[in-house]
Amino acid sequence: MANKRSRRDVLYGAGVASTVGLAGCMGGDDGDAGDGSGTGGEDIEEPDDDAITVWHAMGGGSGDLVDDLVERFDADTESEYQGSYEDILNSLFGSIEAGQMPEVVMIDSLHNQQVLDTEATQPVADIIPSDYPVDDLVGAVQDFFVVDEQLNSMPFNNSNAIMYYNKDVYAEAGLDPESPPETIHEVREHSEAIVESGAADYGITWPNHVWFVEHWYALANELILDAENGHDGAPTTMHTETEFAEDLFTWWRDMYDDDLFLNPGIEAWDEARSAFLNGNAAIKLDSTAAVESTLSGAEDEGFELGTAFYPSPTEDRTGVPIGGASLWVSDEMDDSRAEDVGELLAHLGSVENQIEWHQGSGYYPIRQEGIDQLEDEGWFDEQEHFATAFDQLLASETTPATLRMLIGPAREVQLTVQEGSQDIFSGSVGVEEGLADMKESVETELDRYSRVIGA
Repeated sequence: MANKRSRRDVLYGAGVASTVGLAGCMGGDDGDAGDGSGTGGEDIEEPDDDAITVWHAMGGGSGDLVDDLVERFDADTESEYQGSYEDILNSLFGSIEAGQMPEVVMIDSLHNQQVLDTEATQPVADIIPSDYPVDDLVGAVQDFFVVDEQLNSMPFNNSNAIMYYNKDVYAEAGLDPESPPETIHEVREHSEAIVESGAADYGITWPNHVWFVEHWYALANELILDAENGHDGAPTTMHTETEFAEDLFTWWRDMYDDDLFLNPGIEAWDEARSAFLNGNAAIKLDSTAAVESTLSGAEDEGFELGTAFYPSPTEDRTGVPIGGASLWVSDEMDDSRAEDVGELLAHLGSVENQIEWHQGSGYYPIRQEGIDQLEDEGWFDEQEHFATAFDQLLASETTPATLRMLIGPAREVQLTVQEGSQDIFSGSVGVEEGLADMKESVETELDRYSRVIGA
């Protein structure tokens, strides 16, 4: 254990992962987790020595369902909501420092490398039952969460982003409600028709979050970072000074300049969702986990909802990156405790529970058998918007570009892309200058992180 403690000391001492500085250098939320107002990282409470403690970042009905699934396990368990993904990261690192990490913690997939580098966790592959069918995990899930040929964390609440649109607005604007845009260039064409007709004030909205940029890069089979987006070693170079990046960010800036894109703000998930549901914007880009809430919201507002694949920046589509979170486990457990925790993870990842989780939350089940069963039962025939998410996932090709970034300084990179994007489409810098600044800032942070951990 001496080496593990020294590694954590290096991380804390350099300010890369401390409870004081965490909000500034990591954390964040891909919008799937309820954006709760928890106070993670403050006053870590010692877990019940007898109960298996699970920390999660699911608010509302999804959180209630997580609690229920955990509590159904045949052992003494405690399921605790910690707030947003950023809050739970604060709580996690505070608990590691205090030597009180709970057995199971839900972590946003963007921060996998940071958690690995603490060396405070153990691969779930080492503790789940030997008969748990890892090979039955959905292909995209395996591709991302298996690192160095090990399943380090248990996939649980996973998603990608799709396009939602208001069919009534489409009809009013003279557009075919059954023919949503397939590319970002068609998004502009449709947005112009919608705004010019007066059917809505804006064509499209989405929260300014790095995840959406990751989708566009992935669909075009373009790497954001070298070293296969960090899956083949520590990356050192960001690919923003490219023709692809300049075209993408020019489109985004022009959409903003021409009042076709409604900018709700950085990580402004709720604002984007409200703008879509109240008819201010005709299209939104959002997580597949928002299907149920968006559908019920559209019904409340009295309009017909449409869903479609995420619009591609190119005519060809490669695939979309995974989002959401997975369950990490502490390495501070004896064999008996670890066996119980492994059984709990298998319980949460069972076909039956994953189907219930999907139907109750909107996240897709991580088991291929679960998808097959839902198809056999006609679920996707009856639930077309859930089918959109699955069809997009299954149509995605896995390449290094479609694997989400695997980087240590995830929060710094996330904020740099988001704030740099804001600078570009607000006009404070030109596209080329803004992308050059983004590249320099990200590469400086990548180098700093690598030096800190001695990579």
